[in-house]
Amino acid sequence: MVHVMSNSPLSIVKARFGDDPKKAKEKLVAAVKKVAGKDLWLDKLNGDKGLQNVSNRKLLHLEQVFEAMGKEFGSRDKLIGEIAKRQGRDKDKDYLARLDGESTPSLWDRYQSVQSSSSGKSGST
Repeated sequence: MVHVMSNSPLSIVKARFGDDPKKAKEKLVAAVKKVAGKDLWLDKLNGDKGLQNVSNRKLLHLEQVFEAMGKEFGSRDKLIGEIAKRQGRDKDKDYLARLDGESTPSLWDRYQSVQSSSSGKSGST
């Protein structure tokens, strides 16, 4: 059995944005902000630290989540509505408010979980 090592987050960032780690990080942060836009971004950052101090791995994950969400829903509100609808709780204001307080990646994970469990139910009935 052959084990294939995946590329490190730093090597991925360097391959996409250039060899200078500082400039590459700045470009990655800019890419995350661009993909997130105002409709997907929930600003919970520490004002002193900002995205510059977030790990490359997390930034790459954020970029991936925002791209997928943007293509499928376009906004956090639409995603929250879809999660609640699939769970039969779209009129539950407290639940919607609780979902609104969750981070965007957490909402995306919840949606994927709800989507896979609802698709499994349709096949078993």
